[in-house]
Amino acid sequence: MIKENILVSHNQIIIRSIPFDEDIQKWDEESLEKGIIWNKNYVVLDPLVDDSFGCWFLIDRKEELLPSETSIRSAIIPFEITNETDFSINTVSESVKLYKDPAITIEEEQSKGIYFPLNTLQSYRFEEGSYCMLFEICMGKPTDEIEEDEVYYRFIFKKEARPVFKVLKDDPYGWDTHFSL
Repeated sequence: MIKENILVSHNQIIIRSIPFDEDIQKWDEESLEKGIIWNKNYVVLDPLVDDSFGCWFLIDRKEELLPSETSIRSAIIPFEITNETDFSINTVSESVKLYKDPAITIEEEQSKGIYFPLNTLQSYRFEEGSYCMLFEICMGKPTDEIEEDEVYYRFIFKKEARPVFKVLKDDPYGWDTHFSL
């Protein structure tokens, strides 16, 4: 599992596998109401917490998508990795790059808020293709080292030929099992 402590700000988390595109991530009335901007390879999500705050991003690739007992919001979101070297999970100020780049200096990139966990985790590789992404906003202890409950985010990917959007848990913020994109 990849664990990164990230600064979330500007009320958005971006998962993308194409270059940054400001036009794609512009919120309109409908997307604001839904809390999501969905494109097959560029997803923008409302983190549900206002202001800027630090939190854990837990990222994994599994064969089975199991919701966390501590989730506040839980949904399976179709996602396509169309360009492996653009695959990342981002906030306005920081990025977790989900590909290996041996040309970078890890410490230098971290000082800029850019993390390359796959440079040190040899067993991980995300390849191009369609995935189900289990996205969860959780309240609890994200790691054994954390002593107090806090908000954290889970991004679990499973390779899937025909992923389908599905809310797994009703939440008090507008997503229920009948919600659709």
